[in-house]
Amino acid sequence: MLKKNKMFQVLMASAVVTSVLAGGTAEAASTAKSSSAGQAAKMTSPKLKAAKVELSVNGASVSVNAVQLNQAYLVAVSDVVKAFGASASAAKGIVTIKDATGSRVVQLQAGAKSYKVNGEAAAFTNAPLLQDGKTYVELQSLVEALGGEWIAGSGQTQQVLTVQRPEGSYSSVRWNAQGQIIASRDDAESAQIVKLDPASYGSTVISTDEYAAELAVSPNGQWGAYTDNAGQLYLMNLASGLSQKLGSDTSVKTDLTWSADNSRIYFIQGDKQEKISYITVGDGKVTEVLADKVENKSDVSLSADGKRLVYIVNVTGVASSDKDSTEESLSIDYSGAGQQLYSLDLTDKEAKPVQLTTSKDNKLYPVALDGGKAAYLSADPDSVTAKDVIKVIGPGSSVQDLASIIDVTVIAAGPSGTLVAAGIAADGSTKVLKIDSGSQTQLYSTSGTVSELAVSADGSRIALIEDGRIVVIAGGKTIQLTK
Repeated sequence: MLKKNKMFQVLMASAVVTSVLAGGTAEAASTAKSSSAGQAAKMTSPKLKAAKVELSVNGASVSVNAVQLNQAYLVAVSDVVKAFGASASAAKGIVTIKDATGSRVVQLQAGAKSYKVNGEAAAFTNAPLLQDGKTYVELQSLVEALGGEWIAGSGQTQQVLTVQRPEGSYSSVRWNAQGQIIASRDDAESAQIVKLDPASYGSTVISTDEYAAELAVSPNGQWGAYTDNAGQLYLMNLASGLSQKLGSDTSVKTDLTWSADNSRIYFIQGDKQEKISYITVGDGKVTEVLADKVENKSDVSLSADGKRLVYIVNVTGVASSDKDSTEESLSIDYSGAGQQLYSLDLTDKEAKPVQLTTSKDNKLYPVALDGGKAAYLSADPDSVTAKDVIKVIGPGSSVQDLASIIDVTVIAAGPSGTLVAAGIAADGSTKVLKIDSGSQTQLYSTSGTVSELAVSADGSRIALIEDGRIVVIAGGKTIQLTK
């Protein structure tokens, strides 16, 4: 009898069950209990109700197996591993999971609340369990252990990311050629130019050059242009983050603007912003376009067809004094001060600037449109009740007001001349509108403040800054890239 009992103990001690994971991935069953009483209790445990949970993994819908435990769901490890592109193996009752890069290793065991992430101890609220050959585990804990982010969950719908979104406050949002976002992080200890991918939610710092914070991105999304404090112009490869000098001219350059064919960069030139010039990307040669000695030019914009420039002249007060120019006689007339919009025909070398406006409203975000049109955000400096609107100036100086249903705060132009505007609606929310041929389509609504807009090269996606966070609107869906 003693011999038989000893043989039974040896057999029980060596009984280890491993189960094959669904979809070709392995999960480990728990180690057999050391006593017959424990084994019997396990076998009599009631089965939990099976279910399907819909996950949104990086925006893509994935259905995973789950079991309901009280008011919560535990999901199949194998399904989460597959959705994350991870791998798993099992040995001696331990499930070992590695993320896609192999940089994170998670070890867990059915029936045990404790688990490890890269060797560091952690604990589940509910222990993983084994049922019908699958190991089920808490979704949020597993996602975060694999380096992902659990955003929200309600009932059978859960939203997760395979990476953690970066935190911080961002500005100068732009698109690159691969459909990724280029932005500057404002709250970092040193300058950071960051590339963010709406498809994978990943992010990479591509430059720490403080002068590149507000670089102008080429229409093809391959290059970013910026100047240093000496006026030297640089081109940054937005794929690698590497920069190179363009030309050797070191005059003051502001308001860099690319031509639609990516061959030229226009800018305001001179200590007093009195000129408009361009630099040829191929050879770095600077060519003067306008030198009319009118100072304080800004916000130069080039039409998509390359035929016309639109820019702002900031008119200051006019000083006058007596013939002796005494201090007591000095006076400044501000009656004509303000911002006025001008255009320049680039197809005629003898063309003179044409003043498009005479009004006293503040003029922001000027845009040169094809067909001889120009648009800008008109802000009334004297009224606290009047809405700020988009004004479009057509041939013959005709003026049309757009986006009057919101108090406009920022505008941007798409490649085809389509305008996008953000502003405050009557209910206090911020709306983002697409404006095309006078029609207005709401794309986004938020209780936050939208301070920047950028339209992708194909016009299908919009990036915006909302309270320092980066949000992307694409295909009717909204993606918050940072937190």
